[in-house]
Amino acid sequence: MPIPTLPRAAKSSAPAQYLGFSLQQVRLCYYLLSVADGIAVSLEHIDDVGVHRPDGTALFEQAKSTLSGKNPASNKSEELWKTFGNWADTCLDSNIDPSTSEFRYYVSDTKAGALLTAISKAGSPAEAEKVLKKIKELFEECETGTGCEPHLARFLKAGDAVCCAIIQHCSFHAEADPVAAIRDRLNVLPVDAIDDFCAAAIGLAVDDMDELIRQGQTPAIEASAFRKRFWAFVRKHNFSNVLTPSIDAPEPQAIDRTLLGAPLFVRQLNAIEASNIMLVTAVSDYMRTTADKVKWADDGAVYADSFSELDEQLVRRHLLVCDEVDDTQPVLAVPDRGRRVYRECSNTGMPLEGQTLPSYFIAGAFNCLAQTRRVGWHPKYLTLFPPE
Repeated sequence: MPIPTLPRAAKSSAPAQYLGFSLQQVRLCYYLLSVADGIAVSLEHIDDVGVHRPDGTALFEQAKSTLSGKNPASNKSEELWKTFGNWADTCLDSNIDPSTSEFRYYVSDTKAGALLTAISKAGSPAEAEKVLKKIKELFEECETGTGCEPHLARFLKAGDAVCCAIIQHCSFHAEADPVAAIRDRLNVLPVDAIDDFCAAAIGLAVDDMDELIRQGQTPAIEASAFRKRFWAFVRKHNFSNVLTPSIDAPEPQAIDRTLLGAPLFVRQLNAIEASNIMLVTAVSDYMRTTADKVKWADDGAVYADSFSELDEQLVRRHLLVCDEVDDTQPVLAVPDRGRRVYRECSNTGMPLEGQTLPSYFIAGAFNCLAQTRRVGWHPKYLTLFPPE
């Protein structure tokens, strides 16, 4: 899909410098992951970041960092009024109607001064006129040629109609963590992998933009095309190929309490005269696996139905192990036979959705099945442990 026609670059744009602006790169990526299909996002073209719609309207965003220690959103901030001056110049030079445009002043982690707060709240022409009056009062207070005065002069020179339209259609946004908005867009991915995918998404956006600049093309990326490339990258480079434990090994006191409660899977192990080490390990595996199932499903790391599919595979594995032990060790005493079946089942290696499981998970999953009588270690477990 071709990108919408863009206005010519603003005088203040500097596309070759974007590689040094990490905040701008983050905002570029955020918009590419967020806007609707058919919309293009530019970098250092009409503004730090521009959002270009098919109907020809656009969002102009100026992104400012507070790393310098100065507040770029204060009443007399030079950066603030330089931005408003640039917006006014762009509207005049590029014949852009500010009444059909959006202007966004984005700052990482700061509070807005009274004037910018009033600008952001001005949603009608009358409110915009009141704010413009305050801006003119500030201009009168400034010393000629110093501080923010030259930028205020440029803004006011555009005329009341342009200034009021920009004020009415301007918003202020501040975020303590600019990457958080991208994380929200990727919340369908496993929690432990989101930061890796955020870095990958920003890197892909930077690479795409860099290539456009090298080729001398308009520095704008069509959002839906970028998303297709990004999700293809996700499928190819799955950073979450290893499922990580949701909890540490349980404390001995928690294991002791479970043993005293004698749940069914513990009674099943007692029926085959399991050693204390085997019992403690089984309880730990069971507790961690149960916690993992809940956490991974809640986080979207694993589709909930996949646990049922894994259980079906484990039940089949149990039947095969029982048959093999019967065939190869027919003279084993019942307790010995049961422990052999348990060990063989617990040592099973099996992925979940193609992802590597923690070492304890399969053993814990077998104990979950033993808890519901779907598997057992004693040959007569169904008789010994009737449904409760």
